[in-house]
Amino acid sequence: MLLLARNRRRKTQKELAAESGVPQAAISRIENGMRDALSMDEIQSIARSLGFPVNFFYEQEPAYRMPLSVHGAAFRRKAAVSAKDQNAVVALANHFVLHFRKLLDAIDLEPEYPLLQFEVLKDKSSVSEHADGVTSASEAAKNVRAAWQLGNAPIPNLIRYVEATGVLVVEGDFGEADIDGLTLRPPGMKPVILLNRHRPTDRKRFSLAHEYGHVVLHPFPYDSMEKEANEFAAALLMPEEGVLPDLRRGLSIPRLGQLKQKWRVAMSALIYRAKTLGTISDQAATSLYKKMSMYGYRTREPAEFDIAPESGRLASQLIELHINDLGYSVEELAESLRTVPQEFAEMHGLVAPEVSTRTERPKLRLVASRD
Repeated sequence: MLLLARNRRRKTQKELAAESGVPQAAISRIENGMRDALSMDEIQSIARSLGFPVNFFYEQEPAYRMPLSVHGAAFRRKAAVSAKDQNAVVALANHFVLHFRKLLDAIDLEPEYPLLQFEVLKDKSSVSEHADGVTSASEAAKNVRAAWQLGNAPIPNLIRYVEATGVLVVEGDFGEADIDGLTLRPPGMKPVILLNRHRPTDRKRFSLAHEYGHVVLHPFPYDSMEKEANEFAAALLMPEEGVLPDLRRGLSIPRLGQLKQKWRVAMSALIYRAKTLGTISDQAATSLYKKMSMYGYRTREPAEFDIAPESGRLASQLIELHINDLGYSVEELAESLRTVPQEFAEMHGLVAPEVSTRTERPKLRLVASRD
């Protein structure tokens, strides 16, 4: 818990030692399991320095957990991302998981759709008993769309469909970290997907589809998983039979903008999809990319083609049920989740929630639905 809190605040052991007055050697030994305890004065000083309640450090959450790939592949890797930034984002994900695990204790969650599991195999006869065999990530995406009864139409709100399988989707402040999203698989829970709230909607949608590809395809890491997750995301958001008629017509910057608003994906993603489906040549794709670069659209696509933000409901419903139905105040809920109220409110987007005076705290039933 000390390691989680320290990385959450992007502090080194040396920086924490200087601020708290606790020797770096003691901090190092605690984090490495070579020392059992600090004095209460030391714990209180560390808690003040890191901005966590003292009881946070006595939590029994099975942290510190990393995303699917030990080497950072689940970040859709960027060489410029520092270890400090990666650790801070993973710590934020763990912090959310700590909250959700406790919040779910009072809820019977009933997903509308099953959380399907697939394995990409050349020989489907060798599939494990916990998954269905598919020959490609695109086939897995097609099966997911069928389960969601989408046909070949664009997905209006991807977050709602993912949530309807019981997967929690939240957005967080990644600071300056050039990371799009990550997925944690906490023991005894459905996966939790964390997205960078500062990304544009089209990029967040692709990141979510990419991470959901990891959820349904990859119980463990392997070399081709990133390529498969990207293939899954493209097929989920732009199914071949649905998008082909649009991509067969001539592609120009204005035309790409129109298709972006229809399919709710980036113009660059549409170019890549057209190339992979063979509706344009590599040379034509390169020409379109160059035009986008010339206009600065590779950095920021034109604002007139922006798509409306999407929002999930499952995480906020968990909070609302505890406040409105179980009678918690924000302060009580934050205390029970071992987080200071201001940070708790910031993490969950709370704005002056109504506080119920009820004292009964019954077991509730929450139906995870796309509606």
